[in-house]
Amino acid sequence: MESMLGFSIAVLIAVIVAKDANNRGMNGIGWGIFTFFMCIVAIPVYLIVRNSK
Repeated sequence: MESMLGFSIAVLIAVIVAKDANNRGMNGIGWGIFTFFMCIVAIPVYLIVRNSK
């Protein structure tokens, strides 16, 4: 049960990051995949390198 919750949270965060990256003109699919597999590393990196709107 816990693993399903963790998986769901990882998918949700990856989708949010992918949509935000697309809105900012970045590679949303790449950022989404990176976030899904390496969530702890990807989120801070994304927040630092993302383009301003």
